[in-house]
Amino acid sequence: MQINLDDKANIFNTLIEESPMPIALYTGENMVIQVANKAMLKAWGRDLSVIGKELALALPELKDQPFLSILEQVRSTAMPYEAKEDKVVLLNDNVLQTFYFDFTYKPLLDQDGNVWGILNNATDVTELVNAKFKVEHSEALFRQMIYDAPVAIGILRGRDLIIEEANDELLKIWRKSKDIIGIKLLDGLPEIVDQPFPELLLQVYDSGVAHYGYETKARLEHNGAESDFYFNFVYDPIFGQDGEVTGIMIVANEITLQVVSKMEAAKSEERFRNFMYDIPMATAYYETENIVISLANDEMLRFWGKDKSVIGKTIAEAIPELNVQPSVDVLKEVYQTGITYHADQEEFEVIIDGKEEKRWFSFTYKPIKDSSGQVYAIIHAAMDVTKLVRLQQQKDEFLGIASHELKTPVTSIKAYAQVLERMISNEGDEKKATMVRKMDLQLNRLTGLIGDLLDVTKIQSGKMTFNPVEFDFDAAVEDIVDEMQHISSKQKIICDLKSNAIVFADKERIGQVITNFLSNAIKYSVDAVEINVATFSQGGEVILSVKDYGIGISEDMQHLVFDQFYRVDGNLQHTYPGLGLGLYISAEIIKSEGGRIWVNSTVGQGSTFFFALKTKSFRSYN
Repeated sequence: MQINLDDKANIFNTLIEESPMPIALYTGENMVIQVANKAMLKAWGRDLSVIGKELALALPELKDQPFLSILEQVRSTAMPYEAKEDKVVLLNDNVLQTFYFDFTYKPLLDQDGNVWGILNNATDVTELVNAKFKVEHSEALFRQMIYDAPVAIGILRGRDLIIEEANDELLKIWRKSKDIIGIKLLDGLPEIVDQPFPELLLQVYDSGVAHYGYETKARLEHNGAESDFYFNFVYDPIFGQDGEVTGIMIVANEITLQVVSKMEAAKSEERFRNFMYDIPMATAYYETENIVISLANDEMLRFWGKDKSVIGKTIAEAIPELNVQPSVDVLKEVYQTGITYHADQEEFEVIIDGKEEKRWFSFTYKPIKDSSGQVYAIIHAAMDVTKLVRLQQQKDEFLGIASHELKTPVTSIKAYAQVLERMISNEGDEKKATMVRKMDLQLNRLTGLIGDLLDVTKIQSGKMTFNPVEFDFDAAVEDIVDEMQHISSKQKIICDLKSNAIVFADKERIGQVITNFLSNAIKYSVDAVEINVATFSQGGEVILSVKDYGIGISEDMQHLVFDQFYRVDGNLQHTYPGLGLGLYISAEIIKSEGGRIWVNSTVGQGSTFFFALKTKSFRSYN
């Protein structure tokens, strides 16, 4: 298309038509559309067919909107009208849509000053307004998020650190009310002036780099007094559209209770460690199911023959010689089950100065549990009893030798006493014969004591022999009761033998246990008139019980009665003499035969001793 540059009217019309700004011209009282460029037609969603029509008819959707009345006001007053980001609903693609415009209605006057038309200039700012709405909505959501957040959040603006926002959690931390919103931080919290926080905030503001604080102490005013509080917090810079820092977001979490508890726990742990290090007993502290050595005092390190380099290692790694011994497995079992393990005089092979040595220890593995009952550690306390064990071995060797040496002359003396008793009896001197018989009874007692000492040395050295045979249990008990009844003239031994069991065990050793039970029953119930012996079968076992009606044993001492050299307390030791070996030997015999032994007793009412053995079969009746 050729443009005549001399035709200024045509050029002017072209400029209006091609202008990207919507332009329209309305004339007359009915606001007839005389001009509407392409941009305006596009904004209206109309074509050139609206030219020459009244505005109200061309855009009927304007009926309930203020624009027609505004145009009438401009025409009648000859005063221009300007609006910014004004909302208008237009029919576009047969759909009513919302738009926003900056626009002016400029009245055009004739020579007489009358309005002959109105020029409408507009700028579509819909995208800008929608973006602004989104920003405002985002800010509203952000502010709501701040107030709804379960952690303390606040916004500081400018280098003066004006408190723009502070949710309830942050106000609670600061111990302040909402009155501080809008004032400078240091005016609202003057107590932090001499603390590091103002300087940290300015560093974040100037550098644009966030600062993270962990378990940081702050002194804050509350109820007229300053107190120490602890926080985890973040100072995060807020950037404007130009990339410059405009403020700082504070996110904080008060952890005063946790830190104080942690500090108390640290103090408690320090006291515990000092106690563990200072205690004269060898002590170690293990953690995790892998049994990691967290602590071991000098005495325990000496036991192990190690130095402090073992701390932090598993016991299997730190003391490899224990891997072929049961300790590591026992520790793991204690950790898994939560059951304390105790051992007396247990033998270990340890490396001392590069050499393997045999040592004996008495020790306890004690599980430590949390509030839910879960094991989280084990305390190991131990005593080196090597010297004691070796002294016991020497004692046992001495007792063994002494017993053997005594046995021969005592046997000879007993033989001479029996011969002498017969000779005196033949001479008719009954008084002397009675005295010799009493001497023979004492020799029998001495022989029994020597036999007990020999049995103890055999038990300690593991040399006690057993010769198992099948035998009728009830019959064996009955034979022993008959023999013991001759010894006891005062107490009647009443039997209730109903086991009908055949057992496979050393008959002589089992008889030794029954004899010990009956001897004790006779000895400790001198004022009673009867002793009850019973047998019965239960759960694949034959069980024997011997009940007396004597002095009884207190509950707190019952667990000791099967220990070596245990005897009754106080003056009763003289009333009931003995070495305290019989029940110990009996317990070892029953254990060696794979059985069980126990006691029930009440002080002043008597005791019932039991043992149980596995049943081989039952007696048959033909």
